[in-house]
Amino acid sequence: MKMTWLHHPQFCPRVLTRRVTDEVLDLLFLLGRAVAARGRYFPLSRGFKPNAYFMAAHRLRRQGLAVQTDLSGNTHQLTLVPAGLRRVSATLQPERLWRQSWPGRWYVLVYDIPESQHAYRKMLRVHLKRLRMGNLQGSVWLSARDIRHDFDDLARAAGLSEYAFLFEAYTVLGQSGPTLAAAAWDFNQLHQAHTWFLAALAETREQLAAGAWSAEKLLALLREQQSAYLSVMEEDPLLPAELWPDNYLGPQVYQAHEALARQIISRL
Repeated sequence: MKMTWLHHPQFCPRVLTRRVTDEVLDLLFLLGRAVAARGRYFPLSRGFKPNAYFMAAHRLRRQGLAVQTDLSGNTHQLTLVPAGLRRVSATLQPERLWRQSWPGRWYVLVYDIPESQHAYRKMLRVHLKRLRMGNLQGSVWLSARDIRHDFDDLARAAGLSEYAFLFEAYTVLGQSGPTLAAAAWDFNQLHQAHTWFLAALAETREQLAAGAWSAEKLLALLREQQSAYLSVMEEDPLLPAELWPDNYLGPQVYQAHEALARQIISRL
């Protein structure tokens, strides 16, 4: 059966460039829960080019993130250890962040970096987005979570304290938490991404149910839909529930992703 792969001109899964090692780690997390629950093993290596997979597996073992168990027939099983589980993308475990209560405090980062240091400014903005901070205005960034340790790391590694200050505030401009969150994060674009993903997965589930799929094609689909999920959730701040806008679809997106992943894995 011909598959219509997940694609959108604005929310293309390939926009999110990922190293194979990161992808293997995340897929081990996803597959590990489902496969272990069924008491069986699936060779993840079948979904990658051999050299790429084995190099990724070697890095994970060398970094102490996974262990390898040799099985019969010259096969092996790669399993994440606790250190590896902690490295899994927060996007694959969003409930941990959604369930956190918000103490009513904001962490506000303000910096003034000379225009001559354009590369430094760009690097900093990329890092702040990875921390899921919101851009309130220009060089003013906002977080609903305590980022003091991250600020300290940046101060030590990149000399950020020379250009920036981190404030803790209970109110900012006298606005409510949800109102301020709406100003710092682009929830309209996020809603578009979530809506597209839910529609695309509904179509994918229909195609999956209607045809016969080889193990290799199922693994390719699993990688594709996981990449699409990470892509649309990359801009999601994963805020505590009391700061969500009324049209926030994050939980529905996560549940749809998990449901399709289970459906694919059940047929491997």
